Formats: sequence, C-alpha cells, structure tokens
Amino acid sequence: MTRIRRASVGALAALVLGTTAACGTGGPDGDGPTPTTGGSASATAPATPSASVTAPAPAAPEGEPAEGFAPATTTATAEPSGARVTVVDVRVGTHDGYDRVVYEVAGGGVPGYRVGYVDQAVQDGSGEPVDVAGDTVLDVWLTGTGYPHDTGHDEFPQDVGPREGTVVQVTRPLTFEGMTQSVVGVAGERRPFRVFVLQDPVRVVVDVQTS
Repeated sequence: MTRIRRASVGALAALVLGTTAACGTGGPDGDGPTPTTGGSASATAPATPSASVTAPAPAAPEGEPAEGFAPATTTATAEPSGARVTVVDVRVGTHDGYDRVVYEVAGGGVPGYRVGYVDQAVQDGSGEPVDVAGDTVLDVWLTGTGYPHDTGHDEFPQDVGPREGTVVQVTRPLTFEGMTQSVVGVAGERRPFRVFVLQDPVRVVVDVQTS
C-alpha cells in the first residue's frame, strides 16, 4: 500500500508540472517600434503633427503617435539625417478613424519629408501633371533619398490602388536629385492628416483622417 500511494503522489506532481508547461507565458508579439520625434508644421495651422510622440499603442498597426491630426491647411516638414535611403515598400491600410500610408525605406539613414495638399501634383524633373485617383491630392516628398545605385536597394516599382476608402490611390515613388515624390489621392474634400517616422525598419507614416 505504501508503494502505491507514493506512485500516485508522483503521478499527480507530473500532471501539475505538465499542465503548467502547457499554459506557458507566450502571447502575441510585443508592441511595435517607438516613433521617432522631430518635424514641424507650417502654413496657416499652428498644429505640429509630428512634434511629440509616445510609445505606440499595442493595438495600432505600424505604431501610433499620441498627437492629433493637423488641419488640412498644414504643411508638415522634417529634415533628413544620415545616409541616403530608397523607398523599398509602400502600403496602405484602413483603420478606425484614419487611412494609413507607410513608406518603408532602406539605406541606413532617416529621410526628411514635406507633406501637404496641392491643387495639382507636378512630377519633379519633367514638370508633367501627376495622374492619381481621388478628388484631392496630398503631395508627399521624402528628402535625403538616393537612386538604387546609391543605396544598394531597389525602389518600389508600382502604384498602390485604386482602392476603396479615404486614401484611394498612392503613386509609385519617383526619385530625382535627392528627393522622392509620391502622390496620395484622397476621396472627397481635403482632410486633416499627420506625419511621423518609425524605426526598425525606418518608415515615414502618413495618416489621413476619415472621420
């Protein structure tokens, strides 16, 4: 009888240990990377879309700044730093209250930007109008960029869209003399927006408010 009772205790202990190991401590990936501060807003609006940010909210894709949206009359700007970069990916997503355009870059540096609405986007170099779906045009310029032979990375080769949503199309990035242009077509009237930079990998994010 003594041997039987000891075996039962051992089996119970093994069962408890096995259950604990099965539960584990795993879960979803950690929070996204922390946004980089910097940048300024000009024109008629006093708001600064990228002047102060905090750690990203866990539920927000691509990270999430704490700042609100700047008025549509704003021009958001920031200076580049480090080595030249090339835009290697462009993606668009629809989220609660905004559509998000992400420009991922590679090459070692952090690009600057100048983002604002224009009546008609004009292609740098040729001076030709840029055709893009949508009713209003948000002109995105990334500065401190280089050609693929400068950075060793291929430039993203295609438009994104047309698509449903507030951001209906984003034109492929085109680089000329250290600047890369991409045009965001927006449905309806000019809407508030915000711009900020994320790290690991480096991304310039443009959010356009939907409501």
